[in-house]
Amino acid sequence: MRAWKERHRPSAAYPHGSLDLTTRHRMEKVLQMNMEIQEIGPPSYDPGVVLGDWFTPRGTEELEAYLAAEVWGGVGSPVSWKVARLSSAAYIYREVETNWAVVAKFFGAKTGAGAGKYARREYDQTQNARQLGLDREGMRAVAPLAVWRGVLLFEYVPGLTLEDIIAIRRSHPGTLLPALEKTADILASLHRLSAKPDEASDFERAIAQAHKYLRNLSKYGVLKRRPFRRRNLSRLIDHWAANSRMTTYVPVFNHGDTTTTNFIFPPEGGIVAIDWERAKVTDPAADVGRLLAEVSHGITDHGGNLEEVAQAVNVLQARYCASLPTHEARGPLMERARFHQASSTLRIARNGWLSPAYRLSLVERASGLLSDNY
Repeated sequence: MRAWKERHRPSAAYPHGSLDLTTRHRMEKVLQMNMEIQEIGPPSYDPGVVLGDWFTPRGTEELEAYLAAEVWGGVGSPVSWKVARLSSAAYIYREVETNWAVVAKFFGAKTGAGAGKYARREYDQTQNARQLGLDREGMRAVAPLAVWRGVLLFEYVPGLTLEDIIAIRRSHPGTLLPALEKTADILASLHRLSAKPDEASDFERAIAQAHKYLRNLSKYGVLKRRPFRRRNLSRLIDHWAANSRMTTYVPVFNHGDTTTTNFIFPPEGGIVAIDWERAKVTDPAADVGRLLAEVSHGITDHGGNLEEVAQAVNVLQARYCASLPTHEARGPLMERARFHQASSTLRIARNGWLSPAYRLSLVERASGLLSDNY
């Protein structure tokens, strides 16, 4: 009797006991699968660590082992790792002896449930961009390396982002305009290489998104006690919705998040586009408009004036339009881009870390862009 109890005693792994060898093997397989799909979170660090600091990671030993076994690009085995935080989800892992580095994007910190699915989606979309032709030196999408337990691993690209170049433009004269031209070039190439003439156009989602930004500003933001401005903006958005020219375009593969932090300029030259998680097939004007809004905001947020903004916008528009495919015309595309620029400007105005006065000025800028359709 005692021997039977010992054989069937519940354990932490098998709380109901092992009734037979087949059942035990099945349970072991299930437990192994659960361990493989269990998503991991970003490394722990001391409270004093800020963005850009190197620190010794804690809590990601399994990821470090995976890096050493499957991703490591050096000779021998890694000695130890240092980590720097880029955002709440993205971290640079650097091997201390060789300085070999990789970026880990922890989707569990961004999306919670389903992190593996979202990590895989960005991996696939980045590969799509590269397969379209953005895989050559001088103009390319970042190289994705692997997806593991809700973490996307991709190459580390040292260099300045477009946001950095905007911030230092006055102490580094002559750097901003060439960077803007390269950014316009990579978008134009992406769009030119990915036309989908059989896909249906869809402007309703863009209208819905603009109204969503407006509702947020009305409920939580600077329009909370400004009903007249809220109603006027809503009326302007609806006026664009009735414009039949907004649906006359050939859909293309869009980057989907053309903010100034998503374009990197390596020391050796060229441009690398990162963060493809929102990539999709839609109007090319959506990418252009978002970029115009983000660059305009970046310049004014770093001490620029309207003259600087106008110069940057003109450079981006002219450079992009110079590479337009034959099925596009500058006028209609830039008209649609103006709407997307206005919508993205409302999106920026939601950010609570900006001053109320500046956020209100962004709303006024969006209103002016939308009014141009009259």
